[in-house]
Amino acid sequence: MFALTFLGTSASVPSAERNHPGLLVEAGSHRILVDCGEGTQRQLLRAGAGFRRLDRLLLTHGHFDHVLGIPGLFSTLRLRRSSEVMTIHGSPGTLDVIVRMLAGLWGEGKAPIPIEFASLTEGSVIDAGEFAVGCFPVRHRKTDSFGFCFESKARRHLRPDRVDALGVRTDLCAASCARQVGELCGRQNGRC
Repeated sequence: MFALTFLGTSASVPSAERNHPGLLVEAGSHRILVDCGEGTQRQLLRAGAGFRRLDRLLLTHGHFDHVLGIPGLFSTLRLRRSSEVMTIHGSPGTLDVIVRMLAGLWGEGKAPIPIEFASLTEGSVIDAGEFAVGCFPVRHRKTDSFGFCFESKARRHLRPDRVDALGVRTDLCAASCARQVGELCGRQNGRC
């Protein structure tokens, strides 16, 4: 099961009620940040989520409204003496924006916390056992952008005898589930 905390749902211009893009996804002991717009660290505090165990950042694309919160967040993590490595996942173009931004602030190849870069290609991004994250390309202006699909492993298996007792055709259940997953992921075959 995933817990979602919407930290920002605005676009390039925030409003008094809506911050720049940011989403915290919690699954078990894992905490993943999707995009990091300006003010994300304040939104984490306002939501009561804090900064502990943040070790992955998934970036949809490199527009500034999705990444300008990274320097502030990294500075705060340094002040909190975070020694965990932050893995930043993004397209090659997005990672180039981040590398140049960090170099402009702290010098080439330097950052206030340990970081790793992971270039995205369509398919699996994270397989944590109890859940997996996949990515798929999306069109957004002239950027190399990605969408993400979070999938939790089934905890209970569908029991055909119980489904039959309800009078539901199991072949329709499987087709419906695949269609719903496909709609969420933007894929026709229901797989990310």
